[in-house]
Amino acid sequence: MIIKQYIFKDILKVQTVTLVVLLSVFLCQTVIKILGQAATGSIPIGVVSEMIIYSLPSIGFILLPMSLYVGIIVSLSRMSSDSEMVVMRSCGLSGVSFMKICMVLSLITATVTALNCLYFMPTSNLAKNALSDSSKNNPRYLPIESGKFTDFGDYTIYIHDVNDMNGEKQLGQVFVIRTLKSKALFSTDFEFLNATSGHMSKDRSGTQWIVLEKGSLYRSDGLSAELEKVDFNTLSIPVPYESDEDAIDDSLESIPTIDLIKSVSNAAKIELQWRIAPIFACFIFSIMAVPLSMINPRQGKFARLGPAIILFVCYYLALLSVRNLLNSEKFPLYPGMYIVPLIFTIFVLIPLNIDRNFLIRKRNK
Repeated sequence: MIIKQYIFKDILKVQTVTLVVLLSVFLCQTVIKILGQAATGSIPIGVVSEMIIYSLPSIGFILLPMSLYVGIIVSLSRMSSDSEMVVMRSCGLSGVSFMKICMVLSLITATVTALNCLYFMPTSNLAKNALSDSSKNNPRYLPIESGKFTDFGDYTIYIHDVNDMNGEKQLGQVFVIRTLKSKALFSTDFEFLNATSGHMSKDRSGTQWIVLEKGSLYRSDGLSAELEKVDFNTLSIPVPYESDEDAIDDSLESIPTIDLIKSVSNAAKIELQWRIAPIFACFIFSIMAVPLSMINPRQGKFARLGPAIILFVCYYLALLSVRNLLNSEKFPLYPGMYIVPLIFTIFVLIPLNIDRNFLIRKRNK
């Protein structure tokens, strides 16, 4: 019992360290990508941290099964290399005992993976996309800066000078252009205004306004050469804002799993199979990892790690290939992606787990 606890804790420790290391590597790539989007103005800099957090479940989609796989191989390979496996076998532990311990770990990992893929991943994708869409016009992240054009719905605003006075933005020399399609064919309504000053304000309902002072408004119907001019002392322009609740995201990655189950469309069923795939992968890789980790002490701790990673990559490449075939309707929906774990079971798991001594005895007979 103590030996089994030792094996369980050692594999769990290696799995946790592997997950943390791989998560750090993949997270750095995600941070670089999101910072690049913020640098180009695709997303406001104020939402970068939230976007990174919402990306974590998508990273865990592949890292959770992979950490279990690497943890079993590295831990058991170290025990074999240090001759601990010989002592354990002499104490009565067999390959079946190691397999039972690994299956308990795979069950725990599969439960966490199911929770991540079926709930957290679509929820985070929905929140991330909604945040990205709403933040572009969210008053909290208004990109009002001196000498830059800013789009607010139908308005394009250029502000020559922006000063921060006691936490409030004071605007100087503001130019606004508004272009709308007219009912007449091949014509547009054009509005242009300039103001000497302005400021930001918020009404009781929370709507953000740009208040312009002492300016002129020029309007044209796009058909005649006439230009209408109106002078004003004060003019308020609403800043459009779409809240997170109002943002609509109908992409498959953001649809809740329960809705995918109820849906009758092939695309929804393919997405559901894709979310379930990592759950099966936890059991496939744990069964695969045990025989791969049983090495000769002279081979070294990481002798089988290279071939094991190749098998891991092949598994996910096969899943991606089947998914593309399903999307192009060149492969039947059933068995669909479930064919991949079935093929690996027949051609990889069974050959790896067959007792060699049993085959030798059969051959000698």
